[in-house]
Amino acid sequence: MKGAAQPSGPHGAASPAHPGGAPGPRLTRDGDIRSTTIPMLFHELGASRASGLLVVTDGDVRKSIQLKNGQVLFASSNQRDDRLNQYLLTAGIVGLKNLMKALEVMVATKDRLGEVLVRYKMMNHDEVEKFVRAQVCEIVYSTFQLTRGRFAFESKPPASETITLNLHGDAVVVSGIKRIGSWARVYEEVGGLNSEYRATRDMPAIVKDLPLSSDEKMLLAQCDVPTSLEEMCEVSKLSDMDVCRSVWALLLVGALMKA
Repeated sequence: MKGAAQPSGPHGAASPAHPGGAPGPRLTRDGDIRSTTIPMLFHELGASRASGLLVVTDGDVRKSIQLKNGQVLFASSNQRDDRLNQYLLTAGIVGLKNLMKALEVMVATKDRLGEVLVRYKMMNHDEVEKFVRAQVCEIVYSTFQLTRGRFAFESKPPASETITLNLHGDAVVVSGIKRIGSWARVYEEVGGLNSEYRATRDMPAIVKDLPLSSDEKMLLAQCDVPTSLEEMCEVSKLSDMDVCRSVWALLLVGALMKA
């Protein structure tokens, strides 16, 4: 694919993943970020069942993702807008007055924000876990917007976290590509209306645990025979943009192939 990761590690470019998510022999360790780099990285990390720390940077933006056996466990960011308090406020989950009180207590006690929210009965423990996971997911998916910068992956035991995501790399690919709003990036991967696709032999095993909607599953069923992008857009209840994003994701994880 155009714009794939440009490796600078000792092993060169990563080899394709084995069908069904078996580990591939090589993994790109570091390089420049281009249009398809982040989606490809999460696919490679999942297929290789990698454990370690992925760090992506763009200027002063730095986001870190912890993985274990190809699953995303946790993520952090140095951006203020990615913090839990910002997420809770902008999503309308906690009001400003309560949030400011909780932040004051957090600073004074050095406790985590979630602990303070539970202590003052602003949220219960299950709600804190739910929204922390949602906030961490948004940090992970926000990396799919990056088309420049650098990435580096270091194999190491993941840090201990109380709340973890446990998302396979390909599940992150499917959800992350859905967040990409650039038609130019999507078009570069799926091509024009005459481009034809068909399901791969390994498709059933590949998509078994992926977060696909019923409409996306219908796209796959349609591709039992070679099907053009135009035919998919005409039949699907999804928007044309969503069809194209889904095709890109399913191509990348190996569920679809160009006919």
